[in-house]
Amino acid sequence: AGLGGATMQVWSNDESVQEYKAFLRGEGPTATVDGPSVLVGGNGRIGSFLRERGTGEDIIVGRGDQIPLEMDGVGVEFPVYVCVPEDEVESVILACPKEKVDDLVFVQGGNIELLLKKYGLCGNENTQAILNFNIASVGSKPQDFRVEIGPDSFGEPKIAGETCVCGKWADALISRLERANIQGTKLFHRDWRRHMMERMVFQSVVHLVGTLHEGKSVGDVAKYYSGEVEDMILEINRALRGSLALTLLYGVEERIFALAAADNVEWMPSKVENFKWRNGVIYAISKQAMDLDFDD
Repeated sequence: AGLGGATMQVWSNDESVQEYKAFLRGEGPTATVDGPSVLVGGNGRIGSFLRERGTGEDIIVGRGDQIPLEMDGVGVEFPVYVCVPEDEVESVILACPKEKVDDLVFVQGGNIELLLKKYGLCGNENTQAILNFNIASVGSKPQDFRVEIGPDSFGEPKIAGETCVCGKWADALISRLERANIQGTKLFHRDWRRHMMERMVFQSVVHLVGTLHEGKSVGDVAKYYSGEVEDMILEINRALRGSLALTLLYGVEERIFALAAADNVEWMPSKVENFKWRNGVIYAISKQAMDLDFDD
């Protein structure tokens, strides 16, 4: 047996059932309007980007400083953008007043799902974003990773490297992104989660394969080592299905290769970094299986 063995399988996932019922009732995520907000760690690349695209009335809160319960002229309803590295997210959650925890907006580049689940912050109302663009330095123009790769069977464009947002403050964040000509898509959490896992696979697999081949660029990985990438994606998809009740979206390989070959991505050197929040997530699943005497 592999990672899909009976004792590793987690087939129950009530979230998709509840979302489908909400869809049949004509319900969806509540729309929110951009306005004065709080940015924790708002002086870095992402924080500065969001502040510059805001209304000019944001409050910057330093790491470890108190997050306000109210803002003048706004009241208690406003988002709190968490613009800190993954390793600092937990300290922000712990320092946040319980009345504002559900207004936290997570914009990290790694997979922080297990951390958010620990504090019950990984549901439909919690705001999370996949920011598929690069900001080289504070104040520089973002380079969008979004790539159109032709029509699907219904004539709709297929997209790789899509920026996606879910949760309560999705519309507010998307408004800021649009001011920078970044197109954002609002999704239910269940669908957003699959996009997030696809980003993790890109970060983990493409860069690992390139690193193993003397640091090849991500474009070269797509061009010369696609077979190795496809084999790893197959194994990871099986592991995700067996351990997290999640399957990557159809066409994941095509999108990953299209993104790796994009003009503003293909030059990037391969490097394994931020291990705990990327490759480490996959490694933890594999280790759990081995601890239960399953194959790696």
